Amino acid sequence: MAQHKHTLYISDLDGTLLNENSVVSHTTASALNNLIDKGMLFSIATARTPATVVKLMEEVNIKLPVILMTGALVYDIAHNQYLSVSSFPQTVVRNILDATSDMPASPMVYCIENSQLCVLYSQPLTCEQRTFIEERNGTPFKRYIEVEGNMTVPSTSVLIFFMGDFEQLEQVYNTIKPIDGHCSYLYRDSMRPELGYLEVYPCGTTKAAAIKQLAQIACSDEIVVFGDNVNDVPMFEIADRSYAMENAVDEAKAKATRTIASNTHDGVAQFLLEEYKTLR
Repeated sequence: MAQHKHTLYISDLDGTLLNENSVVSHTTASALNNLIDKGMLFSIATARTPATVVKLMEEVNIKLPVILMTGALVYDIAHNQYLSVSSFPQTVVRNILDATSDMPASPMVYCIENSQLCVLYSQPLTCEQRTFIEERNGTPFKRYIEVEGNMTVPSTSVLIFFMGDFEQLEQVYNTIKPIDGHCSYLYRDSMRPELGYLEVYPCGTTKAAAIKQLAQIACSDEIVVFGDNVNDVPMFEIADRSYAMENAVDEAKAKATRTIASNTHDGVAQFLLEEYKTLR
């Protein structure tokens, strides 16, 4: 088992570890717990926040910190503690908000206030945005705050998030591209391709950077990652081995070591169980 103790396995969630119902299947949870109990170093790297991750992963006994919001946060689930936070210069957020004020998609600004994740938003909201907030509001891990008038930019902003029609978000992406101090990820919803998400983070914020930090915490000498979308490509590029799901986008498959079974067939769990057998 020595090899397992030094290999850090990191999985994306949506379209990767989560199945077609956007949950961790019983099969996957059981396999992960068995392997973690045997010493496997396993964690996740996702664009999601604690508000949904804690609930989604409650059946998995993750012992390591998790990487959230595409690397902007490293979070200790067991102690409800942010171990690292990557935040914007306030001027960068202001420039992006001003540049997109006439765009059809209204942004949500995520920030950390008093060790709590807060989301600032303004009206009007799209139907998708209203549903998004309703499904996540009222948890102890995130607070939504409606702002009237010109938004005051917090000093601890970690994400500017747009969601809506993918083609409209392409316009937003191209509008903010010349603005310095940020990195952006535009991608389609895995279940509804006409719906898009644009995540705007402080410059240098990636899953890859956070994984390197976590590898030091775990004292690992090999990094193995699993993903399905374009925002997983940076972590593919720094990993010793990377595996794209069968359902992954072509850009991810092109960067991967190889392709494995889809998320609907417990691809990550299947791979890890087979790998454990060969390394015993």
